[in-house]
Amino acid sequence: MLKSLLTTASFATLTLPLWAYEAHYGDILQRAYISSSSISQETLDSFKISEAAEPAAIKDLCARLSTTFKKYKWDEDPCGKLPWRATLRTVKNNPLLFITFGTGSDSTLILSAVHPDELTPVPMGFRLARHLTEHPELVASDQQVIIAPLVNPDGLFLNEPTRTNARGVDANRNFFTLDWYEKSLSWWKTVKSKKLSHFPGHFPNSEVETVFQVRMIDEFQPDKILSIHAPLGFIDYDGPGDQKPLKMSEAERQAKYLAAAISKKSNNYRIVDYSFYPGSLGNFAGNERHIPTITLELATTDAKKVDSYWGQFLPGLLQAISYPFKKTIEKTNNTQRFYSDFSDKPKPKTDKS
Repeated sequence: MLKSLLTTASFATLTLPLWAYEAHYGDILQRAYISSSSISQETLDSFKISEAAEPAAIKDLCARLSTTFKKYKWDEDPCGKLPWRATLRTVKNNPLLFITFGTGSDSTLILSAVHPDELTPVPMGFRLARHLTEHPELVASDQQVIIAPLVNPDGLFLNEPTRTNARGVDANRNFFTLDWYEKSLSWWKTVKSKKLSHFPGHFPNSEVETVFQVRMIDEFQPDKILSIHAPLGFIDYDGPGDQKPLKMSEAERQAKYLAAAISKKSNNYRIVDYSFYPGSLGNFAGNERHIPTITLELATTDAKKVDSYWGQFLPGLLQAISYPFKKTIEKTNNTQRFYSDFSDKPKPKTDKS
């Protein structure tokens, strides 16, 4: 009976389901899978800035920064004539700036504007770079200072700056920490209720802004890291020894002394041993690598408060630089260097780990 029905003329009018048409397969696949980019050693080449293109890229960025600074009534030239460098760019073709002072083995890495919607930290790194240029005696012969003042330029150059980068990822939740796959997305879904401004990405280390920070750590092997944020209003001690009030090692104890020294120089600014998050810089550097890592949380994001914050925290920033601390890296399965296999600048120093 079935065979006879299929051989009748009515079979010609039989309508097949949409998915059965080969031409529709592409549409099905597009709707069935998430499209997400991820950076690897191979794809990172497309984000590199050649030495020949570097000066023009920096000049263009600095011109745009001057316009942005005027918008917020920060009456200053952010870049000045300082020898800025940039070897990586963002997906919006904005160079990721950094500058170095000194060549000593005691190194300090200072990061700012990871979340550019937190406006008050944005000028701080630029001002510190200019201050060190004007006062070179502040960097001793055995010291080196690396400043990356604008880790997320794509998020800044919008009518309303955003916490996330151009692809909607929070670069301070995207570090490849040991707990990233276990906790990062679940933390975002539950604790942050899928708030887009805190999205950690589909994969760790998927964002060039994260890779840039990792590369700064890889290449310069900092003895201590200071990251400037807002608006929680305290100094957040990120590690080593975070959330560990008893039975600290000597390295952990000395690292906490660093936070106390910065606080004292900043009008006894409050210190909080805040919990670290999966995928955060504090977890990646302070907790897992035992590099003393401090987050300076300015009290507000009010752009009008920049001058007062600069006056209050400059002594603390200088204390972070001058405080002697030789790090002790604790070996784990996740302490390998990620992005140091390059022949171009910056050249790595002797590995102090």
